[in-house]
Amino acid sequence: MGQAKFDAQNKAVSIPQWLFFSKKIPLSEIKGKTEKMDSSSGSKVFNLTLTGDFGEQEISFGSYEEYATFIYEYQKANL
Repeated sequence: MGQAKFDAQNKAVSIPQWLFFSKKIPLSEIKGKTEKMDSSSGSKVFNLTLTGDFGEQEISFGSYEEYATFIYEYQKANL
């Protein structure tokens, strides 16, 4: 599970992809988000699905701290 991060300078979400490549999605292209928690494997995994003109991109977080930090930065960037 790669950690999605904010690129504050470009106002974009940077999502790790294969090897060292990452996908950058500008905040202006994100039209909606869906949050979900999955605990079927015994441990909690927090999922966030971003939707927009780019299609649908799912981001998974292995801990609540990573998830909460991402949501906080996302909300702060949208102010």
